[in-house]
Amino acid sequence: MVSVGGSAAVAAGRQTGPLAYGLLLFMGIAWGLAVACSKIASTSGGHPVGLALWQVSISGTMLLIAALASGRPPSLRRDALRFCLICGVTGVAFPAIALFWCTIHLPAGIVAIAFASMPLFTYLMSVAFAVEPGERRRLLGVIVGLVAMALLVLPEGSLPGPGLAPWVMLALVASLSMSFENFYAGGFRPPGVATLPLSCGRQLGAVLVLVPIALVTGTTVPVQVPWGEVQWAATATGVLSGVAYTTYLHVIRTCGPVFASQSAYVITLAGVAWGMLLFEERHSIFIWLALALTLAAIALVRPQRPRAAVPLPAAPGVLPGQG
Repeated sequence: MVSVGGSAAVAAGRQTGPLAYGLLLFMGIAWGLAVACSKIASTSGGHPVGLALWQVSISGTMLLIAALASGRPPSLRRDALRFCLICGVTGVAFPAIALFWCTIHLPAGIVAIAFASMPLFTYLMSVAFAVEPGERRRLLGVIVGLVAMALLVLPEGSLPGPGLAPWVMLALVASLSMSFENFYAGGFRPPGVATLPLSCGRQLGAVLVLVPIALVTGTTVPVQVPWGEVQWAATATGVLSGVAYTTYLHVIRTCGPVFASQSAYVITLAGVAWGMLLFEERHSIFIWLALALTLAAIALVRPQRPRAAVPLPAAPGVLPGQG
């Protein structure tokens, strides 16, 4: 792991003002809207593999521009390339495909709740491998979160239609994959490489994996004009997630990781709210209970102070590939 040293401690101790809370609200709303845009793209005829490639290419290009502008391009060291490829597969490519596939069948709000389980799985994995201690409060949060996920699939009438439980399970498997990537990033981060170029490298690693899959399966999204809903919605997903994640990095740097992690609440609520606003989604009492328990679980699992050593910062929830 890589020690953050004094700079992170200083950032964590800085006072937060209206601008910081405004940025927190902005990136939460943006990530929630990105989930809704992914549903528009997937239900308009785009294939999940092609859409994942499009979205990751957009957000990866934005992060590449930011990395080059900051004078910190992606590293070409062998350990960094290996790191970016592994993270690109487990934390970006597979979860992005799963996100678009799930939004074909599930309401956007339910997808947002399912993907919000990522920090719970991350902590549980850290405890299982003795990376973090098993604190009672945080372990209680994991239990509460698992109850919330059970409420999504087990009660009859919880989901809007029969046969949808496997798609919720796919979202949870994708969330687990993102958790593994976050856990891996904490233990195998290449020393001496900054966060922004590593984040960019993970996106580009996902692109390298998705390009051959999309070409072999013939699922690429047509780039020629005129564009339709598929192209515009997929582009909006990439832009929103790229901007939101860049904002997330800024908030971590200026306000500390604990403050930035509070965006998980906004992301989950915004994902549900955008689904209701744009698609007129209405949920059963079990879904609302699952939402309440998920928010409670996030509050319990969230660390009260930053650790001495931190992984590459992962986006706290819904949209894959931006951590």
